Amino acid sequence: GKDIKRIHREIIAAYIQNYKTITLQGNEVKEKAKVMQGIIQNLVALEVLEQDSKKIVAKDFLNINDISLIQIIRKMDLITKSMLKDCIQMFKEDSFDSIYLRDNDVNKFRFLIYRITWFATEGNSMIMKKLNATYRDIFNYWWLAYTIESLADHIKRMARLMKEMKLPLKEQKTFEALLSEVDTMYSNLMKSYYTVNHNEAHEILQRRFELMNKCDEFYNRNKGINNLGYLMHSVKSFIENTTTIGRIVYEGIPG
Repeated sequence: GKDIKRIHREIIAAYIQNYKTITLQGNEVKEKAKVMQGIIQNLVALEVLEQDSKKIVAKDFLNINDISLIQIIRKMDLITKSMLKDCIQMFKEDSFDSIYLRDNDVNKFRFLIYRITWFATEGNSMIMKKLNATYRDIFNYWWLAYTIESLADHIKRMARLMKEMKLPLKEQKTFEALLSEVDTMYSNLMKSYYTVNHNEAHEILQRRFELMNKCDEFYNRNKGINNLGYLMHSVKSFIENTTTIGRIVYEGIPG
């Protein structure tokens, strides 16, 4: 409900703004304690230290010396790749619950990047030095984390729709092949990011138009299938979102 969304926003805002202790108190704590605990547990280095029927106290244990922005990006990337590989197999094996949980992990690392971005851009030169990053680097890490998290969300939606979809076996195989091409495009784009290969990123992005056409062809052939429009919208949105990765490669941030 609205209260849960408000609580979630407040906890996330306090976390991103680098509060070392977060105290939640009031009559609603007893009723919503499980939800509050879940939100806290999904944030890196934040732990519940004290709890009763009217108060939850969480403490931050983040050590900036242990943080590597590129390692966080790599973790997000690996999780997202594993989600997409399982999504491709959804017609054969229902992995939606696992995909859903991994999407939460991607969100967790995205909030960590947001927090570091907030901390670094508040004029903390010591943090910038420890991260060995310029302000442009920090912004691009934030941008990439946002993009990967968006891609993971699209995968979660695709998996949920595929779980309920009734496609003929032949068209299932065609769709799996299409998603495999999308998977290859994403993997190669991330490779171009890690190697800062501008030309490769540009070439990969040019192929997205062909993939978009294949999406349209698949939809036109099967548009009578319930919810297929929503599924193909998610696939096309995933493809379109990958263009951001190419833009970040053009910026040349360290991989």
